[in-house]
Amino acid sequence: MADFKLNGITPDGVGKIKLGSVDVQEIYMGSTLVWPSDTPAPDPGQVQICDLIWTDVNSSETELISGGNIPIIDNQTDWYSAWQAQTPAACYRDFDSNNASYGLIYNYFARSLVKPPVGFRLPTDNDFAAITTDPCFTGSNFNRYGANPGVWDPSQLTDTTELGDSGFNSQGFGYGRLNQFSSVVSFQYFGEREAYWRTTTFPGTGFLIQSNGILGGVGFGAATTWMLFIRFVKDA
Repeated sequence: MADFKLNGITPDGVGKIKLGSVDVQEIYMGSTLVWPSDTPAPDPGQVQICDLIWTDVNSSETELISGGNIPIIDNQTDWYSAWQAQTPAACYRDFDSNNASYGLIYNYFARSLVKPPVGFRLPTDNDFAAITTDPCFTGSNFNRYGANPGVWDPSQLTDTTELGDSGFNSQGFGYGRLNQFSSVVSFQYFGEREAYWRTTTFPGTGFLIQSNGILGGVGFGAATTWMLFIRFVKDA
């Protein structure tokens, strides 16, 4: 079912819409109840945005579709070796297991091989476009995909009115990049951006959510050097 909105606001719980100071409990179109819907709510860890259901946390999955597990690498030397061998690998931000709550960052070779939850898939361009363009997206900015409260840099936020209201729950944990010439790994933009793998490899390898409201593809230079998070999606 399409995402129901009132003046750009999704009434995803009692108290989100008010009549004066009174919480709105139900909304009708004529005699038809349009909110709350009798459509079953997504399972915990998932959120429905328009006609798609997304995982609302970054993946920590290591199991491969073909069996076995992706190694979790804890140093840039081994990460570079995996890149040279073109084998799937994952790591925590800064190669630090204390950052496990952020989810795993995956290399290019893992993005299509890691096992999604049952019924889910790695997002395509069309999946991201569906939630960031009309008729699904009707707000004044794109911050609604970022968590509220999140770790976004306040200096980057130009409009917080819809911050976090979609439930997508992007936290701004950044992403990584391997310098293929020096083998050095850099983890970038913590608190400002978050990027996710998608199936497309050109013109962008991933999809970016930035705190100041910009969304779009990322993938400058060698696609295989990017290190991104994963969110899975399925049709509602």
